Order: sequence, then C-alpha cells, then structure tokens
Amino acid sequence: MLHRLSLRVLPQLNALVTASPVRKKKRWVMLAPGLVAFGLYRLFKQVLPLSDPFVLLLFSGTLSAITAVWAFRQGRGVSIRESLHQDGWMRWAWLVGWVGVAYGIQLSLLVLALLQIFVNYDFLLHPEGPAMMAIIIACTSVTRDAFEIGYVQRMASEGVPVPTFPDGRAFRHWMGQELQNFSKWGGAVLILSMIGAWGLGVVGPVDWQPVIQSIGISIIVATGGLLAFLDGQGQLWSRQGNSGRSIKWLSGLWFWVWPSFTFAATYFLVLWGGLVFVFQVTAISSGGFMGMAAVTGVLMTAYTLYLGWRKTYEEHKLAIPESIQRCPFVMGILQNSKNLMGSKPMVDLKTSQSPSVN
Repeated sequence: MLHRLSLRVLPQLNALVTASPVRKKKRWVMLAPGLVAFGLYRLFKQVLPLSDPFVLLLFSGTLSAITAVWAFRQGRGVSIRESLHQDGWMRWAWLVGWVGVAYGIQLSLLVLALLQIFVNYDFLLHPEGPAMMAIIIACTSVTRDAFEIGYVQRMASEGVPVPTFPDGRAFRHWMGQELQNFSKWGGAVLILSMIGAWGLGVVGPVDWQPVIQSIGISIIVATGGLLAFLDGQGQLWSRQGNSGRSIKWLSGLWFWVWPSFTFAATYFLVLWGGLVFVFQVTAISSGGFMGMAAVTGVLMTAYTLYLGWRKTYEEHKLAIPESIQRCPFVMGILQNSKNLMGSKPMVDLKTSQSPSVN
C-alpha cells in the first residue's frame, strides 16, 4: 500500500490528485465500478462458489485488476495502446499486478477481518454479506488509486515535475542507500511490537485477543512510525527541522492517526485475515500475534522513515527552479556545498532522477 501512502503524504502527488477538478471527476469514475461489482457478484455467485475464501479472493483480485486498467485509462486520458507505448510494459505490469490484483486481495482481506473482529459478522458463517462488501470496497478503492496514478502519469507526460512516481522505485533506491538507518529503526520497532504483542496476550479473555492485539499493536507501531517519519525529515532530535520551522505537533498528531495508526491497523488486520481465511487458522497463538506485530512494525517503519526523507527531499527539490535543476554543473555545486557543510546528504541528485517519471 506504499502507493496510497505516497499519494497522500508526498506534497507534490497530493496536490495533483486532490485538485478540485480531479476530485470531481474521480467521484464519477468511482461510482461505476461499485455498481458493476455489485451486479457481477449477484451474477457470478450463481455459478462460482464465492463462499470459499480462495475463490472469493481470486474473483476480487481479477475484478480489481480489470478495474485498475479501466480507471488508469480514465486518469491517463489516452488509449491503452498509446499508454503502453509511452509508459512501457513495466508500469502496466506493476499497475495490474500490484495495484490491481495484490491490492484488491489485501483490501478484501481487510474488509473480512474488520467485519469479523469488530462486528462479529463472520464470512465463514454468513458469506454473502461480507463477500459482497469485500468485492465492492476493493474495486472502489482500486478505482480511486488507479485513477489518481493515471492522472499523475498524464501530468508527468505533459511536463509537470513529478519527483516521485508512486511505483516503489524511489523506495527501493532509498532502501539501498539507507539500510543502516532503517535497520536501527526497524529493529527497535520490531522488538517493541513483539514485546507488546506478548504482553497483550495476557490482557482480557481469549475471544477478545484479536481486538486487543489489533488496537494495542497499532498504537505501538504508529508511535514508532511517527518517530521514524520525523527522523526521516531530520526533525526528531531538534526543536527545529531542516527548514528552520518549529515542529507542528498538531500535524504530528494527525500523522500519528493517519496514516501511521490507520495503516498499522490495516496491515495487522490483513495479516490476521490471511491467517484465518487463507490458511484456515482457527486460533492464533501468542507466537502468531508476535509474528504479525513484527511484520507490521517493520513495514510501517520502513514506509514512514522513507516518506519523511522523501517529503523533505521534494520540498528542497521543488524549491529550486527547474532551469537550475537541468544544469548539472550548478546542481553539482549545490550538492558539494551541502556535503561540505556537514549536512546529511538526502540523495544523490544525479541518481535521484531514476525514480522520476521520464
């Protein structure tokens, strides 16, 4: 779900996809797939065993992939053939495979887990209602994100600066450079989340463990995620950030709520749904909860640390006129000046172009 985080946390991407004309068109685009998904569910439930979790998730992933293609086309504004020629097969493979199939399945698992844990609406006992909601919500969410990604691609092709395309390339590049810093934060949050899961295992009755664990672990991971985000921005150990402005703790609290706590709970519930509905685990042990907490902690720490670094990088990059950015000589002087001043190099300005849209 890194693409979703990038679209909302990184300033340039958020500004592009939340502009008023884009939001208006997106509402109409999101309406159709929800209605179509409802109709297809009513049609195919007569011939497919959608009460089986495997069949349901496969159906949801396939339908989400088709939806992603259609929604990306709406946001991109060109034909699929022309987009394939301009954007390349790799981008389309990522869109269909990750934003469509994988993301759609994750969202379906999230819906099933939410309904069972917090509403006591068990898909395994009453499949029709949860199955229908899992398919509709997955398709609608995939539509929203694919449309926004298509619009970002469209703006980039028209010459609008897009320093970070939300396909994960910048994240992988960053991970290779900042592995040591990530290991420090990731290891700390991993240990704390596992200890927290172990401690929560003795709180309350066994039947309440999914609720207790999902909330408790999300609080721990969200706190670690916020601290990692501030460290990525260079604002954690001082009262002022790199830009010279005081840290806005109200904004920090909001980031703790969304996306840190929200996505920590999301990942935890998706993992829980995978164990219960895919692997048919009837009772998750204390070790299972500790493992889920560890995975959630590592993922969220990696993403929030990266987003903090990337947000600050974009603020610096977009503040420099594009005419200067295109001059390697001037940019080389600026980068050397930063290094001589002893500031932490945020990125190699030459190699940073690799995650950008060409």
